[in-house]
Amino acid sequence: MSKRYDVVVIGAGPAGLMAAKILAEHGFAVALLDRKQSIARIRRADGGAIGINEYLFDRLVLFDTDHKTLCFPVDGFNVAYDGPYANIYGFQMYSPGKKRILFGDWEEAKKRGDEVRVGIFISKDTLLQGLLEECRSCGVEVFPGINLTDIRKTRDSVLVNCGGQMFEGSFVIAADGVNSRTVRLLGLNSGRKFKGTYRYLTWMLKGDVPIDPGSFNFIVTEKGTYALYDTYEQGVYHVSAFNSDPAADLNESLHDLVYKDKTYAPWFAGCARTEIINCVSNILSPIEVPFKDNVLIIGDAAWTMEFSNMAALCTGWKAGNALTLALMDRKYNKEGIKSYLEWWEKNFYIPYGRFEFGPMGGGGTILQSYLSGEELDYLTSLIDKPLPATMNFFTMFNTLGSAYAELFPRVYDERPEVMDKLFALRSRFDEIGESIRRAGFPNL
Repeated sequence: MSKRYDVVVIGAGPAGLMAAKILAEHGFAVALLDRKQSIARIRRADGGAIGINEYLFDRLVLFDTDHKTLCFPVDGFNVAYDGPYANIYGFQMYSPGKKRILFGDWEEAKKRGDEVRVGIFISKDTLLQGLLEECRSCGVEVFPGINLTDIRKTRDSVLVNCGGQMFEGSFVIAADGVNSRTVRLLGLNSGRKFKGTYRYLTWMLKGDVPIDPGSFNFIVTEKGTYALYDTYEQGVYHVSAFNSDPAADLNESLHDLVYKDKTYAPWFAGCARTEIINCVSNILSPIEVPFKDNVLIIGDAAWTMEFSNMAALCTGWKAGNALTLALMDRKYNKEGIKSYLEWWEKNFYIPYGRFEFGPMGGGGTILQSYLSGEELDYLTSLIDKPLPATMNFFTMFNTLGSAYAELFPRVYDERPEVMDKLFALRSRFDEIGESIRRAGFPNL
């Protein structure tokens, strides 16, 4: 026997929690389901980074430190956050020989602090716990430790089966993250482009690593590509390896960087490894129309991979309000949530849905297969002034591409053999992308 709700929300990440909260605040009966027993606990690598003071997906986040509030002025809502945080001033990219490209001026950051920050590291556990408590105080019925096994449309509702425990709603919100089980059961993956299976392995280290405070770093060595960043906790760092090759040993790759690499191993001397976290994600193109059989798909579930904490919160807020109007107007169909679908198309799918990072987006050693460490050092050294600070990956890739487009005539004059290798790599982008797809496990 199923229990009837106005809306059943599957997934209690930032998108699902926000949607459930908004609906319950408007007086609707909401069930919130999540596979984790401890909903607020993050069990995968997540630095809790939120970009602030710059636009992403045409949205903006401000952080009011006095009132401990994340403010979303474009959409017109706020999220309470009273946990610890640390400023982020931009990206840094390192070559095998420790040449560096800066997205941000750290000398200015030392002088001006909050004024020039482009993001903050937060405790995502604290953010989720705060939203969860707000949901419960509004009357949301929360069901942790429960897994979706089937979902189907009936004549006047959607029936959600979680291993025999049944829930029924006029609408369902699927907010169960990248590689969403709900989306797969609905058959919506069949129209999406599969781009590959990417694996991520993170070591959490405690100690003292000599990186600029507030920097999100990418390190390219001859043996791998890595991400390194500090967190809201002083002296706690994440170092991650990522690859699309199922045969790659990511643990060995991190071991090589942290303990063996002549350039970078000294950075980690004296650090203690406190935790190992891994993640496997299938990368699919975004869903153009994230709605089927009265199920609205939001957040990571409709996107290509990890969406961003900011965008997840925005989709949850918009979904909660759109479904409020649909329920009030008794439009229990696609027409009822038309405002959300138009908003999604305008702000996300059309401007960003077809954005391609290229095969290098999967990390690994693709670039290193064409260029030596010395050649990577040379190319990195050509950008000798800080580029504009950003925490927006779209901006970073576009800015880097434009900078090198202007430098390529110089590369051609100074190092024609390097230019030839870059042309050879570019000519094989489609072939490399296809090899990444063939090596993956789509499970559509």
